[in-house]
Amino acid sequence: MAVTKYESYYAKICENIKGIRESNEYNTDSLAFAHWYLKNYYKLQEQDIAEALIDGAGDLGIDSVIIDEENQALIVMQYKFPAKKENIKNEIDQGEILKTWNGFMTLISNERCYEGSNTKFAEFKSRLENSIITHFRICFVSYNKGIVANKSIVESNAETFRQDTGSELEIVYHDRDAIANIYEKINRKNSISVSLKYKQMQPAYNVQTRKIDSFVGFVNGKELVQGISNNIATIFDENIRLYEYGSSVNNGINRTATSTDQADMFYFYNNGIVFICDQAQNSPASNEIFLTGASVVNGCQTLNTLYNAVQKGKLNDTVYILVRVISIADYSERMRITEFLNSQTPIRDSYFIANHTVIRDLQKKLLEKGYFLERQINEYEYMKEHGVDIQGKIVMELENVIQYYVGYWIDKNASLAKRGKNALFDKNKIEELLVGLTADKVIEAYNVYNAISEVLTLYRKTRRNSSKDEFAKYIGVKQIWMNENIDSFRFMNTGDIILLNTYRNLKDQYKRKKIAELEQKDIIIDSIFIVRDVINKEEEKNVSLLTKNSSIFNKVQIKVSALEERVEHKAD
Repeated sequence: MAVTKYESYYAKICENIKGIRESNEYNTDSLAFAHWYLKNYYKLQEQDIAEALIDGAGDLGIDSVIIDEENQALIVMQYKFPAKKENIKNEIDQGEILKTWNGFMTLISNERCYEGSNTKFAEFKSRLENSIITHFRICFVSYNKGIVANKSIVESNAETFRQDTGSELEIVYHDRDAIANIYEKINRKNSISVSLKYKQMQPAYNVQTRKIDSFVGFVNGKELVQGISNNIATIFDENIRLYEYGSSVNNGINRTATSTDQADMFYFYNNGIVFICDQAQNSPASNEIFLTGASVVNGCQTLNTLYNAVQKGKLNDTVYILVRVISIADYSERMRITEFLNSQTPIRDSYFIANHTVIRDLQKKLLEKGYFLERQINEYEYMKEHGVDIQGKIVMELENVIQYYVGYWIDKNASLAKRGKNALFDKNKIEELLVGLTADKVIEAYNVYNAISEVLTLYRKTRRNSSKDEFAKYIGVKQIWMNENIDSFRFMNTGDIILLNTYRNLKDQYKRKKIAELEQKDIIIDSIFIVRDVINKEEEKNVSLLTKNSSIFNKVQIKVSALEERVEHKAD
């Protein structure tokens, strides 16, 4: 029998997972698969991935957790990666589904005690006790058929939860089709291509001097879903793909689209979908339009809702929807169109400063120094494909640049850089934060963060395997002592920004006090012991809360400012 796409991709994904597992020394392929997924779908950075993953026994079927306090949202995920290609044809069994559901309820319920031994799970549960969460999402991520025969169990439990709590719960099924879609997106040399069958599509407003063409028409709901279904996991521009947690709107969209007496009014009730693309070719003879380099930049909520209705077999045939297509080559204009079309949509606030004069100037200055500031997701690849000479440059993402810069240089907002990265981009705050921003300061913060990140990885390897002595050697202690005292370094699981801020303050204090010139490694080690000393004196034992607490940052800053000599390393 011929090799299927799933089998071919399985071999390639296995290679990626093997590398991730080896470099992070994960115990299972499923954990490495979770890392791969969070990196390539949610676009999380290495430290964010490490913080989200629940490693080890006692996870109750929950493999990663993302708490979005700003949106009062919780995302829990279960991952399954088959040990052999023959298992790609399997489904997630009922036992695993119920295990994850029990883990979810244990995690969020104050009435259920967690009696397991998994520290990360316990810390997440403790965090949730102090968080207001009204929007929930459970993701079943697997490289097999996913949940088919047992889907009714999941949906029944979900509906009961909604009725009992009054909260919104979204269930996401990312099976082998979705994973293959993500893999194709990563490795695609050509961008996403979409073919849409339409009822009507006419040329609209064009600006030839800017090389912008547009079309406006209407498309049957089922035809629209069919046209994008193969790219459902990647069709949305990363900056607006965030789920709109105020889901009463989505519920209303669903009610209209699935009703028997209102579905034919959908066109009049809904704002429609906007595609932006590199090129559009309209074929009136076949009532079809072909889009190259396509992305949905407005209507994410509507399209997701229609897609889910189709999956459940409930979308009414009479649903038609307004569709606009914008074909444009200029990337800056493309960004602005996306921004203004989503001015009422909860998207990443960093999107709104991408065109700020300071940020544009910063991009130019960094480029001169060998760095490319990616002001928008995928800008580097876009520029490279369109002939801009940026090969060999170190790529920096804007959100990370601002987070590291603030965490490193601005003491009063350093904890905010950890506690609520999105809050840094608030339009009322960003102007203040951008004062003093320079390419040299950005590069210093960026490089120190990466050095600290490597040390955190060494620590996590020791947590997973007590025979690993790289971290002990790095900070200059014996391995036997490290194994006995490993819990006193638990803050390092989430301590990237507090260590970053401590490093800069310590460096400055040593310089003021004319303490001997020290290497970067020495200052990182001193920072680790200072933060360890402060945190271990706290009554609160949930270190994930402490590492983003402004009072802890302040205590560390005060401790550093009082130093008259180099930090003493107490291995006791």
